[in-house]
Amino acid sequence: MRRPGFLTRNLRAKALASGIALVTWIGVVYAGNPPESRTVSVHVPQDPASLPSRFVLAVPVDEISVRVSGTREHVNAFDVSSLAVSVDYHAINRTGVQQVPVQIVNNDHDVSLDNVPSGVSVDVDVRDSVNVPVTVVLDAPPPSGYVITAEKVDPNPIVVAGPRRKLSNLSAQVHLNMANQKTNLQGDYKVFLFDRFGRKLGDLGVTPAEVRVSVTVSSVTTSRASAVVPRVTGSLPSGHYLLGISASPLTVVLSGPQELLNGLDSVSTAAIFLTGLSTGEHVFQVKLAPPAGVTASPDTVTVTIMVGALATPTPAPTAAPTPTPTPTPTASPSP
Repeated sequence: MRRPGFLTRNLRAKALASGIALVTWIGVVYAGNPPESRTVSVHVPQDPASLPSRFVLAVPVDEISVRVSGTREHVNAFDVSSLAVSVDYHAINRTGVQQVPVQIVNNDHDVSLDNVPSGVSVDVDVRDSVNVPVTVVLDAPPPSGYVITAEKVDPNPIVVAGPRRKLSNLSAQVHLNMANQKTNLQGDYKVFLFDRFGRKLGDLGVTPAEVRVSVTVSSVTTSRASAVVPRVTGSLPSGHYLLGISASPLTVVLSGPQELLNGLDSVSTAAIFLTGLSTGEHVFQVKLAPPAGVTASPDTVTVTIMVGALATPTPAPTAAPTPTPTPTPTASPSP
């Protein structure tokens, strides 16, 4: 069959024009969305249960770097979660640094992966566990006048599991802030692990992760000498007055919390009633009355009260009446 002439005429020119058009179209497309690539970091799964039971990773496995290629639009839209990473940890059969097989599956078909690694370096150690005693560390002590008199941690010690090389010279601590604590404390607190250099560790297993801590807080008991001040009430009978009052001993020793004793320069007795007291010396055995939480030694003192009477004025003597003079008789005249 003979083809029409317009199809066969100028084939070379037509082919050249088609090629130019294709190149132009490709250039236009890629000018707006050119090819591009970027490197992404991929997390390596490292579940301890994936390793043979007697082994454990001594240090976390570093992320894998993978180069992603495609158009700018697709590369920018790429999400690293599209990559599925699996590591053949069952290939481990010894301790130390070694290469184990790794496989990366790309679920984003709009991009391609370059330089995909076939293995990953891991540092393996023997899995072990030790018992570590828990200590209570005070970030702030109780307020002034209060001290911790007892501590209890339950359970104690705890079990720490991980690489054998990391299990020596560990310290397990519970941190408490007691700055405003004036009463006993009890609660569950997280246990923190530290190595011999004081660095906090977070890659070891702790069982249990929290412990019950009980702390007994007591007030500081101290003592001081304070003057005894007799306390009297009521009024003396009319015509009487208070000559003097004294206590024996003059001072006693007070014991109690420091914050209460700081302001106790003196301590008063129980009330002594003056009502009905007569003239003379009156002796009382009186209990002291310190504030609640404070004790006195001795707790009883002798108080002596002297009462005087006002003098009664003496009435002035009455003057005797002046006697009337007896008249002298007059002599009769002689005859």
